[in-house]
Amino acid sequence: MTSSQQFIYIGLLVIGILATFATAGLLSWLCSFSKAAPFFRSLQNLSPQVVAIVGILFALYTTFFASDIWNIRDRAQTAIQQEAEALRGLQLLAEQQPPAIGEPIMAAIRDYVQATIQVEWPLLARGEPPGRQVLDAWRQLLQAVLAEPVARNLPTSVHTVMLQALERAQAARYQRLIQSQRHGDPLKWFAVACLGAFTLLTIALVHLDHWRTQLAALLIYAAAISVSFAAAYLQRSPFQVFVVSPQPIAEVVTLAAPERVGPKPNP
Repeated sequence: MTSSQQFIYIGLLVIGILATFATAGLLSWLCSFSKAAPFFRSLQNLSPQVVAIVGILFALYTTFFASDIWNIRDRAQTAIQQEAEALRGLQLLAEQQPPAIGEPIMAAIRDYVQATIQVEWPLLARGEPPGRQVLDAWRQLLQAVLAEPVARNLPTSVHTVMLQALERAQAARYQRLIQSQRHGDPLKWFAVACLGAFTLLTIALVHLDHWRTQLAALLIYAAAISVSFAAAYLQRSPFQVFVVSPQPIAEVVTLAAPERVGPKPNP
């Protein structure tokens, strides 16, 4: 997400919250102190069940909204875990091979992990596409696994498992990049605003007898609606809001198996 988009989303959040409390104050003034107050008082027999109906609709929408936000984060975290597990499996297979075959693959994995953590992750946090350096590191890893000495000297079954692990890592990385480019939908801001306005209106019409009680109820619901606007703001890329951790991918290198030490010769 560019800086201009970031500014727009922050502006929408601030405007939405201010407009919510302004609407609450306006409804209280219209119902109790304006020239239109007698008209609103003529509606004082409105059933309180109307508030429950509109409030339930607003609560259901907010619930599904919040669930969608956390699902986005969970999908991003799952993609990271799957990518890390695939890379770890590839590294374990490479460690079991002769140095001439395994070392180039392990070095390519280390370079890819380093580029992902140090270069790609800050770009994802800013909503920018991955850099060429990470793509080059991935290509080097692919070339290391597909190199002719590896394909010629490894058993077909082992090389096939390596390719499958590499394919899983690529698919998981693709899903991670998709989640990083997700942005909030402005229509959801509009839906929150409409349902919130209807909720405030019904609350104002139900509490026409006591303006202090009416104002207190309006402010309470305005605060609740502001939480929904905050949720709309949070429904962006999980790499920008929740800042999902790259630790599982980093552990592919940091938790690598130590070098095997052969038996010491007898003196």
